[in-house]
Amino acid sequence: MKDFNLNNSIKTILMIIIYYITGKISFYVFSQDMVITMAAFLPEGFALAAALIYGRKILPGIFIGQLLLALDSGLLPSASIGISIVNTLEAYIAIRLFNYFRLDRELTSTIDIFGLVGLILFILQPFSALFGNSILFFLGNVTIETFTHTLFFWWFGNVMGQLLFTPLLLILYFNRQRVQLMMYVYIIILFILLNYLLQITFAIDNVSILLMVTLPATLLLSTTNLSYASVASVVIASISLYFTHLGLGAFTKEASQIDNIIDLNFFMLSHIFLVLLIGVLFKEKENAINALESMAHYDYLTGLPNRHLLREEIHHTVFLAHNNQQRSAICFMDLDGFKEVNDIFGHPIGDGVLKKVVKRVKVFTQSEDAFLRIGGDEFLIIFNHIKSKEELNTKLTKILSTISKTMHIEGREINISFSVGVACCPEHGTTVEELMNASDNAMYEAKKKGKNQFIHA
Repeated sequence: MKDFNLNNSIKTILMIIIYYITGKISFYVFSQDMVITMAAFLPEGFALAAALIYGRKILPGIFIGQLLLALDSGLLPSASIGISIVNTLEAYIAIRLFNYFRLDRELTSTIDIFGLVGLILFILQPFSALFGNSILFFLGNVTIETFTHTLFFWWFGNVMGQLLFTPLLLILYFNRQRVQLMMYVYIIILFILLNYLLQITFAIDNVSILLMVTLPATLLLSTTNLSYASVASVVIASISLYFTHLGLGAFTKEASQIDNIIDLNFFMLSHIFLVLLIGVLFKEKENAINALESMAHYDYLTGLPNRHLLREEIHHTVFLAHNNQQRSAICFMDLDGFKEVNDIFGHPIGDGVLKKVVKRVKVFTQSEDAFLRIGGDEFLIIFNHIKSKEELNTKLTKILSTISKTMHIEGREINISFSVGVACCPEHGTTVEELMNASDNAMYEAKKKGKNQFIHA
């Protein structure tokens, strides 16, 4: 319990530090009007991601981080506390709504992407902007004339901070085992150099031309790895913001500040939205293909490989026998009396019997073995690395004994058994057809001799 509390304390401290530092960076780079930024308020992105990952236990870190930032910005304690409460409530609302709408924090579907964006645009930031500015108004920090102005930039800055960093942080957190760290370094360097060449060296200030160069590169990356593409899109956004802060680049041309901000945010959001959308669409396609392949090659009820993988498994067994000079056993197994179980008790009970049979048999299989369901009540086990016939017989005897024990399913007592035909590789064949025919014939011999037994070919 002490470790758990210490872990939460570390997370809280880190949240406070990250919130405060990214807040100071936001005010420095994007200009400050009290606690409002003109382009992107970065702490909101980190706070929302942390809330969705760690839940309510991170809320104290958000509250204290915002409180320190507000006090350091010159607000009175009453206003600072009020704003901190609003931002903490915003994170709490995000947690509850994410759970209520059953959105996946890993952002695995377009529904999750649109759900997150919708929450940010139409619920979280309207709540934060409205109540935060109302507190400032009632405490005299905002006048009625400037209320609409500060309301918009509060909403706008927080939205940009969350859209830029929340999806990125969620994707990085939940995909951290599937990426290589050096790839991030290469991507960061590559896209910094690309933006420097475009905006500084060649001084391109046309947003359409910039998009024609940078957008295809990030979208191509998103089709292969969404984590890498998300990093690339945030690098593009961050370096563009930094250039703008320095008075350089495409978004400091002779135009109104509002026009430049609109162009800048259109440029950034084009990458963020399209990278997320294309990346998730490709991930959905990949998941759908994997699901179809699983349905084609695996039994839906038991999860075992089905007949479609039978030839592949036996070919592998023959290969092992040939190259490793080892013996393997192909055991064709048929349940005795399963049809009667279905006829008397119904198919739901029959399904329960099959699941329990699989569970009992799996205890006797190793990682190098193969266990398949090849028909309604027909199974096949391939035992690889058989040391002796006696070892195999002992294992089969234990399986038959375990299966014949009474099963209790939905209040019913079910008794069932196996008839098993055994063919060894290479003694009884070295092809799929030879081994299957030998084990099949041996299984029918076991049926004829009284069932609940195994017979060698």
